[in-house]
Amino acid sequence: MSTNIKHNLAYSAILTLSTYLVPLIVFPYISRVLGVGGIGQIDTVDNIIDYCILFSMMGLTTLGVREIAKNKDNPQSLSQTFTDLFVLNLYSTIIIAILFCIIVLTTPKLYSYGLLIPIGVSKLIANLFWIEWFYSGLENFRYITLRSLILRAAFIICVFLFVKSYEDTNIYYMLFAGITIGNAICNWYHKRSFIHWDIRKANIKRYLAPFFLLGAFAMLSAVYTKLSLPLLSFLSNDQEAGNYATATRVYQVIIALISTLTIVMIPRMSALVKEGQFDKVREYSNMSFQLLFLFSFPIMYFMIIYTPDIIRIFAGTGFDGAIMPMRIIMPQLIIIGAEKIIVLQLLIPLRKDRTIVTAGIIAVFIWCILSAVLVPILHSIGTSIVWIAAELTVLIIANRETNRTLNICFPLKQFFLSCILSIPYIAIGMTIVYFIQQPVLRLFISIVIFICYATLLEIKVYKTGILQPFIKRII
Repeated sequence: MSTNIKHNLAYSAILTLSTYLVPLIVFPYISRVLGVGGIGQIDTVDNIIDYCILFSMMGLTTLGVREIAKNKDNPQSLSQTFTDLFVLNLYSTIIIAILFCIIVLTTPKLYSYGLLIPIGVSKLIANLFWIEWFYSGLENFRYITLRSLILRAAFIICVFLFVKSYEDTNIYYMLFAGITIGNAICNWYHKRSFIHWDIRKANIKRYLAPFFLLGAFAMLSAVYTKLSLPLLSFLSNDQEAGNYATATRVYQVIIALISTLTIVMIPRMSALVKEGQFDKVREYSNMSFQLLFLFSFPIMYFMIIYTPDIIRIFAGTGFDGAIMPMRIIMPQLIIIGAEKIIVLQLLIPLRKDRTIVTAGIIAVFIWCILSAVLVPILHSIGTSIVWIAAELTVLIIANRETNRTLNICFPLKQFFLSCILSIPYIAIGMTIVYFIQQPVLRLFISIVIFICYATLLEIKVYKTGILQPFIKRII
């Protein structure tokens, strides 16, 4: 693995960690100051704004990275590509913003949120100028990470300085939206170093199809990731919904960290596909799978073995119903990790957008059928099974296409070898559970031993080179 990719991976992992650590640092203070009512108002408005952003961006998050990466070595093409994509996003944002304002004016409940609504609209508009896809396409992950860390640190300081009571609900949401606004200002100013653009020369027609096709896949994916919880609540009860939400909370953080590898590799893969270097594409995809197996197996077994301890430490008592759903969900680390490698690193650079959308449609169809059958009977356990089935459907269809096009498929031999090599994780974990009764102590001991064994596997078996800089510094 090249030094540049290692650095990008490290920066991306730090950025992802900060994304989840900031709410963990702020929430205990905010929940006591603003109370349930203030938190509920902010979450309601912000969730609506996030859906508006999802519709305004459509497929730009991945399309922008792909196209910028392909043209980053040609300044003229880079400027034209940026212009076309930004203007397309400008039109979609204006349309969504107008529709949202109409909905607010005609919905008394939304209108009653007062200043929270215009603050949310400012976040929606600022997202247009954030242009994170542009810097990701340039593989400028160092700039992205450092800028985001500075703004998030400033956000934490400002929250403790200016948010003192329930009356400061608007101030808190303004500070929260300020992260997006600050990122937008920095990025928009910094872009002058890379491009010279003219909005009058925009040609959005060539990107309309992939913009909406990739957007459709994002919408379809949101069906079985975002709607599973409300559907479970409707078909079962709020307690089962709470169990499922608890089971997925820790998982979301872990899969986000594993996904950093995919985000980092998209621009590099797009450039290699454009240059026709398919041997390099196969080499990097194989390395991505090695990294996936290296990290996902120890995490998966750790979470499965110590699920009861983790649930009781982070959620408290009364959430034992989340133990089994959490154990069922954990293999998703491998399924979704492999899916992201195949879809984002291979199919998107290859412009197989229709195949991606087809996989999403079939996955939603599977999700609907299995949800109707399993959720009313198995409740949160059934919802977990249905989610795995939907993601596995996407993986199978995507794998078939890359095998046909590039002769690259999910490495079954490597997977089964990793399964065999991971048996010590199970033996070590079960032994520690049997002999050590104190939950925090056995979690700590297991983490240390699991990391040591994973490091040994990296040095002797996987040999990706990802840990070499850290090992050299320790030595």
